[in-house]
Amino acid sequence: MVAAPSLEQEQALDHRGYALFVFVLPLLLAAALDAVLSLLCDWLPRQRLRALGLAGLSLGLLLVAVAPSAGWLSFGLALAGAASGLACSAAQLDLIASHAGDGDVALARWALFGGLGDVASPLLVAAVLGLGGSYRGALAVIAALSAVQALAALLEPPPHAGAESETVESEAAEPDLPLGRALRAAAGQRRLWLWLIGSGLCTLLDEIVLALASLRLRLDLGESDALAASAGVVFSLGATLGALLTERLLPKLPARRLLLASALACVCALGLVVLAPSARWLLPALFLLGITAAPHYPLLEARAYAELPGRPGLVRALSQVTALIEVLAPAVLGAIAQAFGLAAALAALVLQPLCVLALLWATRRPGPGPARRDRRHG
Repeated sequence: MVAAPSLEQEQALDHRGYALFVFVLPLLLAAALDAVLSLLCDWLPRQRLRALGLAGLSLGLLLVAVAPSAGWLSFGLALAGAASGLACSAAQLDLIASHAGDGDVALARWALFGGLGDVASPLLVAAVLGLGGSYRGALAVIAALSAVQALAALLEPPPHAGAESETVESEAAEPDLPLGRALRAAAGQRRLWLWLIGSGLCTLLDEIVLALASLRLRLDLGESDALAASAGVVFSLGATLGALLTERLLPKLPARRLLLASALACVCALGLVVLAPSARWLLPALFLLGITAAPHYPLLEARAYAELPGRPGLVRALSQVTALIEVLAPAVLGAIAQAFGLAAALAALVLQPLCVLALLWATRRPGPGPARRDRRHG
């Protein structure tokens, strides 16, 4: 998303059109595919699904790199999004299964390594743009790297049968209901849906804030494409540090208190981003915003998984229902940016930390899983 200024200019898109073709249409297609593919993660070998997802991601990114029109761009992004969702689902659920009863720390570690990847990708885009290239060349390089990862996953030795059986036993926290009955039982769990909605809103201070901040640097503050792309690096460095701090603090601090503190600090950091008069002020504010927003997704997601023990694939599939948030948010924010400016659209992102605060209030009674961890600490 850090190449948003170049992409808007090359495809002749305004802010609203960018939101439609880069966020809305791809997310709709990807969410439909991801919901089905995530269910497979509870039954099929996750190693093969991971390799398949990475191969699809490589193909999707290659299509985006050569897309001659906005329609092809959306199709490539949808394929890349669905394939990335499959690969991430398989990898994330393996992590959850190997850290039974400790989902907070497992997903904080997931966010940490994801942050490192988020740092590397914008750096690559910034380097290509700085050398006179385009986002197409950067995406082609990332597509090649994804293909190498797919091959490595395919050649990875399968897990030991004994270890695999132990993982299955640890996941069998609840009776193995048929899929239809499990779906009906999960659909009636209010707390599960609250946590899923919260984790879905975490897209605001992720890809969307990167796109808006990059556009503000380029269009409002008159900075170069390369400097605009560096916004992603700065934010991701902050998010990586925030994920590391989250992992280190969890054994000492209840997760709910950590969420409360991070949400309050996040509101202040976002205010600094909105009010920044120049890149010299905006980039440090983005770094601080990355730190304060980092705990939201892993801790909210861990609570969602804990509401439905033994069915991580089902939880992942149900989370695709909240993709409507990811579809509507870019469209609404694109319209706000078009009508009132990029600063106003950035200010609207305060919805994420405010939602975290509202969820903490609505779920004051402890639930299963990670909430038991809170009682031990406080």
